[in-house]
Amino acid sequence: MNDEDTKIGEYYHSVRLAEERCIACTHCVRECPTEAIRVRGGKAEINPVRCIDCGVCISICPTHAKYAQTDPLEAIKRFKYSVALPSSAAAGQFKTSIPLDKVLSGFIYLGFDEVYEAALGGEIVTLATRNYLKDERHPKPVISSLCPAIVRLILVRFPSLLAHIIPVEAPMDAAARVVKESRSRHLGIPPEEIGVFFITPCSAKATAVKQPEAAGNTHVDGAIAISDVFNRIMSNLERIEVVPGIARASGLSLGWGAAGGENTLIGKGRRLAVDGIANVVRVLELVESDEYHHGYDYLELRACTGGCVGGPLTVEDPFVAKNRIDELRAARSEKFGIEEGRPPDLTYGEITELIEGGAFDLKTPLRPRPTLQLGTDISETISLMNKLESIVASLPRIDCGSCGAPTCRAFAEDVVLGKSQMTDCTFKLRERLQELAREMGSLSEQLPPTLKNPRK
Repeated sequence: MNDEDTKIGEYYHSVRLAEERCIACTHCVRECPTEAIRVRGGKAEINPVRCIDCGVCISICPTHAKYAQTDPLEAIKRFKYSVALPSSAAAGQFKTSIPLDKVLSGFIYLGFDEVYEAALGGEIVTLATRNYLKDERHPKPVISSLCPAIVRLILVRFPSLLAHIIPVEAPMDAAARVVKESRSRHLGIPPEEIGVFFITPCSAKATAVKQPEAAGNTHVDGAIAISDVFNRIMSNLERIEVVPGIARASGLSLGWGAAGGENTLIGKGRRLAVDGIANVVRVLELVESDEYHHGYDYLELRACTGGCVGGPLTVEDPFVAKNRIDELRAARSEKFGIEEGRPPDLTYGEITELIEGGAFDLKTPLRPRPTLQLGTDISETISLMNKLESIVASLPRIDCGSCGAPTCRAFAEDVVLGKSQMTDCTFKLRERLQELAREMGSLSEQLPPTLKNPRK
């Protein structure tokens, strides 16, 4: 399936709905952080403008009606040379008794020509972030750009905070840029013949590969779910031949896969790590309303509980996976490896030069997504807004979800937009039935003219 086939309107989405498995339970409706889901006609519907591909609906759906569209492993065969770019969260999926060199060598066994850890890109991004934070003129707190679900959350729900997002590529993109350009030079083959595949823990990054918000043309060619390769590696452990030294990222950089890991590596200024989409929303609401007076310089925000280790495309409990990464960090060197010439192919000086030249900056400005357009001009918009507020005032405002919308206000928006009618609300339907019952009772007491007694 090509990209054009998988686009939904203007936006690409990796989160999909298997209608045959949907039972209209409204779990996803209540939990979606951008109110992108409705239940109509007994099935869930996902609004492509509001959806941020966070994967919350995938994680909570009791019937697995939501899933993520990712690339199959066989996609690597399209390229002359293929590189696996495993998320640092992947390390937390395997027991610590299995050496990381063994795990990463498993990707060579599966058919990749090379493994290049995304954590190496994290070391580059750390340097770029430190460089950015030197300038005190940036609006505080600065917000990490690593989690694409958080970036889209701000585009959709908190557009006033766009200037707070650090304009630096995510580690996935930085690592792919370095490895693709380097291998093209060393192997003497065009970059388009080198396939770089991110081994992703989440649907948001799978979407970011297909449609990056501001990275320009990403160097990542595909995204393969961690859950798709885990069993293949585990079932072939005895056959996997270890490539000595294949794991090259420093212990600290592996921490990017778990909540708090990015802040630990940055190590400067007042930093706060928040994970779990509901927690992130609360913090962003405080920042947007100017009630956030804690003086933090940098916010590391992750949509998934525990960070990337809690992504919907992982296989291990996020708390267990986070603990495993902590153990790996302790077992490996805690030295900040990039200052010793890592990642491979670039010296510290070369990386610094690239950063100062803007090589890892976001290439286009982030733009908000308009999610609610009530009218074509100001007068119509004001009229419809007044109608919306009137409808909200008439509703019970208990956000029961029985109408298929997450809140009474969201239901009122749907009514104004012509997507729902008032009687879709259970309470409004009951009121209408009571009115009809009273009218029927009144009518039942009336007699036709031929039976009326004229003397009365």
